[in-house]
Amino acid sequence: MYFIFGFELPHINSKATPTQITEWKQNPAVKKCHRKLFQKVIIGEPDTFMTRIINKAWPNKKNVAKIKIAYAISACEAFLDPKNHCIQMSERLIKGNIIKNLVSFKIEM
Repeated sequence: MYFIFGFELPHINSKATPTQITEWKQNPAVKKCHRKLFQKVIIGEPDTFMTRIINKAWPNKKNVAKIKIAYAISACEAFLDPKNHCIQMSERLIKGNIIKNLVSFKIEM
């Protein structure tokens, strides 16, 4: 995610306190990255920021299980979501989103 958003996404320490996490997630730059996850990187081009994140993680995604892609999407959403006060992923935190993202794969196919 940091590779794709570059300097646009401020860094946060994985051992940040809850207060630091809340402040980070309220940062306008973080909120902007959250909003842009599914927006086109360049208007008229097919890639979204999320597509680029997935392609960076798995350059040959044809051989990647859909559950892994759904997990990556869910983790990015949770990491940047200002309503979620965590930055470390857990099953409880993203399980519902993984299911939602898997269902959206089935609908698109």
